[in-house]
Amino acid sequence: MNTFDPALFENVRIIDISQPIESASACFPGDTPFSRQVTVSFEESGLINLSALTMSPHVGTHVDAPVHVRGTMKGQKEAVGNLPLNPFIGPATVVDISPFTGAITAHDLESRISDFTPRLLIRTRHQMRYHVFENDYAYFHPELAGWFKEKNICLAGLDTPSVDETTSKTLTAHHQLLSHNIYWLENLDLSQARSGKYVLVAMPLKFMELEASPVRAILLDWSEVSK
Repeated sequence: MNTFDPALFENVRIIDISQPIESASACFPGDTPFSRQVTVSFEESGLINLSALTMSPHVGTHVDAPVHVRGTMKGQKEAVGNLPLNPFIGPATVVDISPFTGAITAHDLESRISDFTPRLLIRTRHQMRYHVFENDYAYFHPELAGWFKEKNICLAGLDTPSVDETTSKTLTAHHQLLSHNIYWLENLDLSQARSGKYVLVAMPLKFMELEASPVRAILLDWSEVSK
């Protein structure tokens, strides 16, 4: 039996790869931005602050569920709360192809990766502008899902709003990823993550009636400890 060693985490570097969510955060055109209502204030109650929030679950760093692009919202089977958790925690590779816009193909990636982990995060921007919706962004070429499958990748992530282009009417990349049982993260912030190997932790919340969920995505980096 393996013994857990707490010392393993004493010097690990934690890299936050999540975008902040606030009133000024950009969201997909036509989607619902973040807003907050203070329902009970400490000033008035002398006891607590309470608030309510309204937002699309696609604001900020998030994961899509299958029901986002197929099926019905009346059931829970393909809702985000039923996603398996294994794809969202474990060894991950960050590959930097920045600056990059347009469709990402296998050719754009394979020359930059010597060996693969089950999770691949693709950096396409040098810096993030959280309050601006970038219409000109990188997305997945539809054939990329098949290449991910060949490389035994179970999760792919991007630092852009969608795995499909803004004007797509078919969302082909979404459907191709689903057909190959590959999960994905959108709106990552990889500006502080160099190319290399990490451990990813990016758990979706257990929303049983939603098609997506925000995640607090982090990378665990032991590279400096091992030197």
